[in-house]
Amino acid sequence: MKKRWQTIAATAVLALALTGCANEGDGMATPTGDELLAQAEQHYLDYRGVTNDVQALIFDGPWSAEVGTFGMQPSGAGCPDGSYKFDLARSTEVDPDEHPALSESVREHLTDAGYDVEGQELGSGESKSTDVIVRKQGDFSLLMVTFIANGSVSVTATTKCWPGDRYELGDQLFGDANLSEGYLPREESPSDPLFFGVTPGEPAFGPTPKPTTTP
Repeated sequence: MKKRWQTIAATAVLALALTGCANEGDGMATPTGDELLAQAEQHYLDYRGVTNDVQALIFDGPWSAEVGTFGMQPSGAGCPDGSYKFDLARSTEVDPDEHPALSESVREHLTDAGYDVEGQELGSGESKSTDVIVRKQGDFSLLMVTFIANGSVSVTATTKCWPGDRYELGDQLFGDANLSEGYLPREESPSDPLFFGVTPGEPAFGPTPKPTTTP
């Protein structure tokens, strides 16, 4: 069974076709150095403001975060040369009985914020999922909130692409730090203060626990 609901205005169709992972500011000088860092920080704070607001509607306590999809590391996947994006994933558990009301709250919040929102339901039983989706609007290539019947809830986001060398930006943000050694938190609440970049040699969150095996 697959059920979809959409609220897509005619004027948004053109916007969807023109936005996405395009190099913002084509024809302009690519930012470097302090300008690159300052622009990237503002992009990061802007998109994280949206995802944090969505998370807070669902659960204001700690959400699980993985190092690889923490949302701060610049990536070039799917972007034109000389540009970067951010990828984020968070997950938590919420009583499944609350999912319908929470899903509607998220949809209304994003609609009120000016986004055109899609929805879909997939699967059945414990694997049934309900998605609230924003595609290629604002700072996002994709923003998805997924409620699964077993209680799991996830928020995932891929931003649009912005001009700037991802390797240079990564060096500015992290230097030679090994991010798995406690530089990024494994849990984060949407009300926690946002930060951008780390200080090599000064991990703030302790080392990432290593998997254990049972004899």
